[in-house]
Amino acid sequence: MQKNSSFKLPPGTPGCLKKRQLLNDQELSPALCREYGEKFLTLGWWDDALDFFRKARDSEGLEKIIRHGLETGDAFLLARAGEQAPDLWLRVAEKAKELGKIHFARRALEMAGETEQAAALAPPPAASPGES
Repeated sequence: MQKNSSFKLPPGTPGCLKKRQLLNDQELSPALCREYGEKFLTLGWWDDALDFFRKARDSEGLEKIIRHGLETGDAFLLARAGEQAPDLWLRVAEKAKELGKIHFARRALEMAGETEQAAALAPPPAASPGES
């Protein structure tokens, strides 16, 4: 596998090791966390942004993540954003189905407590060798 050495992070955006160091820093201010979260949002790196918004306990940043999860049917990102109401999970499931993200829809239905509906979206069991 060839590495893409031409990719450079924008100035002021921490790489993976620096990000880990920052997230583990007990003295990191909420304001700086929000700033990093916003930088990652501009790059479209939603999971990284979420990490910093969570550390800052930034409700406005978290709301951006939740809106994105709803708009894109991303149940997994939404689950990382914290506990959500069942009706929000149902809306995410609908959006995910609409976008053809069946696995995401199934996860959202599970999170909403709709186990029967989630099970209906499960892929059929694979045939055993020798079965027709």
